[in-house]
Amino acid sequence: MIGLLNDNSMKEYLLEMLFLLHRQNKVQKMFDSYVNIFNQIKDEYGSCQLQNKFVLFQLANDNKIFRISASVLLYEIEKLLTAANKKERISLSCLEAFINNLFSYSSLLEVNSFDKNDIRFILYDNRKDEKSELGYSIKSKLGAPSTLINANKEGTNFIYKIQGISAEQVSVFNSYGNFKKKFAYLESISAVVSYHKTANAILHNNLTLLDLGIERIIAEGLLCYYSGCCSTLLDVTERITKSDPLNIATGTDQPMYAYKIKQFLLAFALGLTSSTPWYGQFHANGGYIVVKEDGEVVCFHFFDRNDLEEYLYLNTRFETPSTSRHNFGEIYQEEGGYFLKLNLQVRFK
Repeated sequence: MIGLLNDNSMKEYLLEMLFLLHRQNKVQKMFDSYVNIFNQIKDEYGSCQLQNKFVLFQLANDNKIFRISASVLLYEIEKLLTAANKKERISLSCLEAFINNLFSYSSLLEVNSFDKNDIRFILYDNRKDEKSELGYSIKSKLGAPSTLINANKEGTNFIYKIQGISAEQVSVFNSYGNFKKKFAYLESISAVVSYHKTANAILHNNLTLLDLGIERIIAEGLLCYYSGCCSTLLDVTERITKSDPLNIATGTDQPMYAYKIKQFLLAFALGLTSSTPWYGQFHANGGYIVVKEDGEVVCFHFFDRNDLEEYLYLNTRFETPSTSRHNFGEIYQEEGGYFLKLNLQVRFK
């Protein structure tokens, strides 16, 4: 068990799922009174299930099931929450102590196994007298802010063509370590930067399926961000609306670009990725759950998608990932022309 804690994803799983489990009553309040939470399950690293006043949990690839009192779990998690709020990241030793305490208080049940699936709630609708399974995506605000769109080397690189620049000037551009200085230099030599394509055909196809114009909009947004204009999706969208690269905002007060950006964020929040072909289906078809800094839980239901779209729109920003790891940020020559890659990563504020 302790060996798994070297994986940051395992830490995130523990923080997000255990906080969610012990606050079922507060999660219940976020659903209409006619809907009851019947069960909760999580997999990949393990499965959790509520049973009366106990929490049952099982590690992935292990048929042992452990049971712990919900009140004891609450006490241990409150201690971990206090530590989480003091530092940006939970130390390995702190998590080890937390896990050891859980196992010392827990009892081993008979061999069994839980269903393995994505995060989901099994809900019971009193009006229809039926149960339904709805997937939810969970993001934690404990410690460092979570990413909404993760950088993926060529998977999230956007390629731009650079015209009006010499080989010597390319060397000067590449010598700068700061993107704001890089783009200021391009402006000083009157170089022309124009969007070319995504480096990844899967991302291109996914964005095209989502919206024919969204790829160009995101490309313009990345130029705005890396040149130092602004970083939040809200501010970037406002600047794009003024420049109107798709020529769709003239003569109307409709939120042409804001709407498209919100759909873009929503799609990535609920199922779209840069590495897997997307067929328009949301995997997290129930909605989005946010674990706040104090451990409180906020749920955005998919049937209230406008609230979720607005939350994502107002609480996300572009971010610069590692340039060496993701192979971007320097002008290179290819087929007689000069090109520049900029990488897409979006993080919660």
